[in-house]
Amino acid sequence: MNVFRRHLESFVRVEPVRPALGAGLRAALAVGLPMVVAATQHLPAVTWVGMAGLFVTLVDRGGPYRDRAINMGAMTLLGAVMGLVSALQLPDWADVLLTLAWVTACGFARSYGDTPGLMGVVLANYTVVSLALPAQGFADALSRSGLFILGGLWAMMLALVLWPLRPYRPARLAISRCYRALASRAEEVGRWPLEGPPPPANLVEVVDWESRVRMSLEDARSVLASTRRNRAGESNRGEHLLVLLEGADALLAMLVALPETLELAPREPRFHALRAEIQRALADHSRDLLHIARALEQEKREVEPSVWSTDRVRRALASLVTEGRLPDSARAAYSHAEALLVRLREYSEALLEVANHLEDGGPVESDLPMGPHPASARSRPLLEPLRDNWGTDSVIFRHAIRLGITAALATALVRGLGLNHGYWVIITVIVVLQPYSGMTFERGVQRAAGTLLGGALAAGLVALVRDPVVLLGAIMAFFAVAIAVKPMSLAAFQVLLAPALVLLAEIQTGDWELAGVRVINTLLGGVLALVGAWLLWPSPEHSRFPEEVANALRADRDYLLSVASARSDAEPQVREARRKLGLQLLSAEASFQRLLSEWRGSSHQLEPAMALLAYARRFGSAVTALAASRQGRKDLAPVIGYAGNVLEDLALAVEHRRAPSPLPRSAAQEGLDVLSRTQMDRLVRQLTVLHKATVRAAPQLTG
Repeated sequence: MNVFRRHLESFVRVEPVRPALGAGLRAALAVGLPMVVAATQHLPAVTWVGMAGLFVTLVDRGGPYRDRAINMGAMTLLGAVMGLVSALQLPDWADVLLTLAWVTACGFARSYGDTPGLMGVVLANYTVVSLALPAQGFADALSRSGLFILGGLWAMMLALVLWPLRPYRPARLAISRCYRALASRAEEVGRWPLEGPPPPANLVEVVDWESRVRMSLEDARSVLASTRRNRAGESNRGEHLLVLLEGADALLAMLVALPETLELAPREPRFHALRAEIQRALADHSRDLLHIARALEQEKREVEPSVWSTDRVRRALASLVTEGRLPDSARAAYSHAEALLVRLREYSEALLEVANHLEDGGPVESDLPMGPHPASARSRPLLEPLRDNWGTDSVIFRHAIRLGITAALATALVRGLGLNHGYWVIITVIVVLQPYSGMTFERGVQRAAGTLLGGALAAGLVALVRDPVVLLGAIMAFFAVAIAVKPMSLAAFQVLLAPALVLLAEIQTGDWELAGVRVINTLLGGVLALVGAWLLWPSPEHSRFPEEVANALRADRDYLLSVASARSDAEPQVREARRKLGLQLLSAEASFQRLLSEWRGSSHQLEPAMALLAYARRFGSAVTALAASRQGRKDLAPVIGYAGNVLEDLALAVEHRRAPSPLPRSAAQEGLDVLSRTQMDRLVRQLTVLHKATVRAAPQLTG
């Protein structure tokens, strides 16, 4: 029963994002206007223009204009080519074989990422429709392809030409999201209570904050790299945005290290005044970050200057030192917190200055406190993703084969039974079947429920009115709202898209009873997809999750070793190791979310696995705090070697689904200064908790 409740919650869940109103309006025009022309001018062939507008609009996922143009243009050309298959008057067995080969090839498009994967799904669906609605000869198919190109160009013009073309706008918004997430974290830490420890950590929320910032940084890095590609020699705006992006990455490390340091520092009442000043400074820092975010979003020429300083923190610290009320351990921790605030202040001033010159295109200062990040978008050989995913060990390989076979079986069933609008069965199979078992079931529930509700909407509307003009208006409205709410809720998108497609088919054929046909065919396709997921190389997430966690633990170890061998946290190898840890944790967290979608037991049973993942991130946070204080500090090799060996043993234990070896005796920490000793004590404590979490998680990992 728990699994059904989770799927129901996923169906009604609404993401906290704005609706894509512009994308909804473009979709309505791309699909609706050609349909209006086809209906009013009695030109049924023009319907293919609207169909092309729909398919090409679906592959527009936003982002850099260059990428959008490439994606939409590729879909237009490939759709036109595949439209020619409608001229093939193939026997049923040939249709089945062609579906098997083509849908399998489209499934392999996932090797190149999410957008090519989506394009593969859309292209497979259009090919299925073309086979189901054959042309009357080659000339008719050629005309259909020409109309598809016209519809694709119409959708591209709406998306890329009629709306204002601001090449750097997507990158600005992506970087702005990074600063807003950082500002939210700084403000949250600024509100920590002075009495007692920080608020009890909700493990999932802590993970979600760091994951959100890392995802925002990686998305912004990808968008900016794509925007700047082939734009050399224009203005300095791209350089300014790159500095702001790298500044956000540097700030992330500081906003991880500072809360870690505050947790190390004692919290007795005599330190409350000092802690209050530190937290007030953090709250003020959050306003600087919001100023930068607004400058990026609103393209302001004047950015408000920073109004905070570390003077009050320094005076409060000096007062405690003078009064002799600050023991060595407290003095080391609070002095380090003050030093981190000084660095945050330095970063704020530099980044505000860069944001202030973003519009006038002035040169970027050469002595900024943060250096360029070593991460860059490496150009991969064209066939490398396919080679990497060629083999039964690859999830994408198994998914592509499973998708092709199931779609071919659906085609054979549709042809054998002579189903009305049977291509809806095949399309449902292609849309519902996902690389992971739990995701397939979840998508099937969403598709079925959305079609049931959407079909009811369509049937109710047809019962009230059959005026083509009114129905065309309703179709445009459904398309507009469906595309607009898609970022917020996939379920709402399904509910609103279903009546639009049903009404579109009913207007074309004059058959006003297609809502029920759509529901039946969707349910049949959903059942076939689930059967395919269960019988053909099932991919249960519990078999992959341990490997993902083991990789995260090894990334923790590599990050720790890079910090130990570096002189400061600004060195490229440290920043790259921190980035790789963040990406590996994202991958492990995504695996855990997929595990939740297929878990049949109680969610409480997964708590040890969730704790293991959360403490892997917390260990990384402790390493970040250590890295922020590495300048000129003494050798930490004994403790680092101890921690590295324990992490490798934990990784092997998780990987092989066994309990870890007993925790060995901790290495000596002789010769370390007070702050380093305190930090290493915390590192060892985190390692101990991580070891206990691994022991507790072992029974679940073997299930």
